[in-house]
Amino acid sequence: MNRSITFLGLGFLVLAGGLVAYPDLVYGAEVLDFEVEVGLLTLPAALSVILWGAAAPDPRVTTVRGVFGNPEENIVGRKLDKSAAIADARYRPSPKEPVNCRQCYTLIPPELADCPRCGRRRECRGCGKPLFFLAGAVRCAPCLHDEVYCNCPRVRRPTTGTGPARVGTR
Repeated sequence: MNRSITFLGLGFLVLAGGLVAYPDLVYGAEVLDFEVEVGLLTLPAALSVILWGAAAPDPRVTTVRGVFGNPEENIVGRKLDKSAAIADARYRPSPKEPVNCRQCYTLIPPELADCPRCGRRRECRGCGKPLFFLAGAVRCAPCLHDEVYCNCPRVRRPTTGTGPARVGTR
């Protein structure tokens, strides 16, 4: 509801009512005079302006992304934009997808918990802890979920490189 338009229509309605009541208040008798005719013609216009104001949006409350000075609209828009950054489902790994061993780079099928080449236990892609064969599937032991759906806290893995290579030292 746009209050400024509605109050403008209310002003027209008061003006029309005053013009209709003018002869009765001034002369003491009901007379069909020019003022009464103008007042009667102004009544439908005043009612239509009031209805227009009741149906129109208020620019101080409903704005286009806060362009006209509504700070709450900007906050809501920012929160909606942040929540829309969801990764595409087709790029997420599957629990039935084979992985490579981190030590020997051998392809390990999803049904095995150990590398067939070097015999080392596979590590979870999410938390880095070893995987075990639990409940008929290879799962992360702390959370009992498949490796892809692991919700354990992330563990920092040590980096293999210690810094830039030194050239010319003995």
